[in-house]
Amino acid sequence: MERIGVLLVNGIDRVLDTLTVLVDEHPVAMAVLAGALAFLVLAPVLRGRAGGRTDPQRLFTPAQRTAAFTRAGGRCEHKTMLGLRCSARPTHADHIYPWSKGGASTLSNCQALCARHNLQKGAKVPSAGYMWRLERRRRRYFPPGEPARVEWRLGVHA
Repeated sequence: MERIGVLLVNGIDRVLDTLTVLVDEHPVAMAVLAGALAFLVLAPVLRGRAGGRTDPQRLFTPAQRTAAFTRAGGRCEHKTMLGLRCSARPTHADHIYPWSKGGASTLSNCQALCARHNLQKGAKVPSAGYMWRLERRRRRYFPPGEPARVEWRLGVHA
């Protein structure tokens, strides 16, 4: 066990020596590499945050849930791989763009899902393509005059 510790320390020393040489010989390249690494580490943390804020309203109100379920026609809004809508009754009001990632708790960021599909989705951030397809699908089953647009940002109240 002691030998493993010595090997680990020697390996770390070699890596640090190599980095020191690289920084001395190629300072600009190393600065670019450090910036790229910082971006890769920080981008997932910062992506989706609305200025680092989250909506103070965590859950949808009962009125919002009822409105979401009604406008979805009493069916889950998830689309299967075959292009068909799930036929289950919605039981969860889901943040399309997750609340934990900066999504607002507004009706325009709410979709009616069955428990299975909401738990399957989790806190995944949807792609722009997913939101576009959802808006297009909604035009077929939303009541006339009901906006199908997905607005997830804080400050957008619809």
